[in-house]
Amino acid sequence: MIRSRYFFVSTFFFLLLPAALFFAGCEKEEDDFTKGSFYPNLEEPTDTSGTTIEEGCWEAPVSIRKAEAFNAYFTRYGGGWTGGDATYSIPLPDGRQLWLFGDTFLGIVNANRSRPATGLINNTFVVQDGDDFTTLYSGSAGNASAFVKPQEAGWWYWPGHGVARGDTLEVVLFGFKNESGGAWGFAYTSIDVAKFTLPDISLVSIERKVEGPTVNYGACVMEEDGYYYLYGAEKDGLAKYLHVARVPVAEGLAGSWSYYDGVSWVDDPDKSARLFGNVSEQFSVFRYEGRYYLLTQHHILGGEAYRYRSDSPVGPFTDKLLLYCTPQTGGNIFTYNAFAHTQFLADGALLVSYNVNSFEFSDLFTNADNYRPYFVWVEGWE
Repeated sequence: MIRSRYFFVSTFFFLLLPAALFFAGCEKEEDDFTKGSFYPNLEEPTDTSGTTIEEGCWEAPVSIRKAEAFNAYFTRYGGGWTGGDATYSIPLPDGRQLWLFGDTFLGIVNANRSRPATGLINNTFVVQDGDDFTTLYSGSAGNASAFVKPQEAGWWYWPGHGVARGDTLEVVLFGFKNESGGAWGFAYTSIDVAKFTLPDISLVSIERKVEGPTVNYGACVMEEDGYYYLYGAEKDGLAKYLHVARVPVAEGLAGSWSYYDGVSWVDDPDKSARLFGNVSEQFSVFRYEGRYYLLTQHHILGGEAYRYRSDSPVGPFTDKLLLYCTPQTGGNIFTYNAFAHTQFLADGALLVSYNVNSFEFSDLFTNADNYRPYFVWVEGWE
């Protein structure tokens, strides 16, 4: 996960990607993110005479629309969650949606979108029931703390993905602690699986699956053919490699994991194969109309989001397509961890979120929109 001041940041920098880009028009002028100086980190393409070509970011046949309703949902002024990242979602059996967030702001946001200088809590769950949102956390509104906490002193949880089935919700939780001091000295300590009852979302148990993980299994969870597939990223310098484990649905996420070694499934996590490079810390793998899709944002905090295709849940993932470039990226502001919310997929339109943050912590108080998710509808992505 990427966090501001209180968050973990890999030692990554923006990577400039000069490339031939293709224009895809938008239905309405206000939906066209290609207008204006939105992409300071992308070179403007020119023809052989040096003349700038009017092009956008995403490749044809992709088209983009702002997801106005979802952007409005998370433009909040009080009454619980007012800013956060991760932005996982899990459809609940009764029709509600559960949103999972990492470091979270609560409290009041002023009319001009500034907020008082307050602290963050490490995780919250937000339950959406139609247009109503309820934030779940520990403690009281004036003395709030994370919704889920590790037993170990000095540790905290940031959420991964999860699943809901029948009367049970399971969520992957990533344990962290500050190992080297300073604002950026955070490291993974564990991968745990939390089990909750439904519909009340009451914690039943937390089971440790991995100590000191090198792969964050559970960054995305996909159900397929009687298994939950737990996808994760392994960091190696500037690279982040895709790995996958799986567990029978009948056992739940806390069951016995096996790992794909490039040929077969094995019990030894040290034999897990690098299946793809590079992915971001959080990404999506999902099935649609018989094919499997990988959606990932640029792994070095770039604003570009891509999709890849495969005929298998373990890859190979090929057919790279540039889906989107985040308009907020530039200066102190960066975006990260695009994620596909496939339960909302309709008529080929895919809902994609991404997180906005700043390298300057004070920016999060000057404007609450500097720390929150944004959403777009992507069409033509298949």
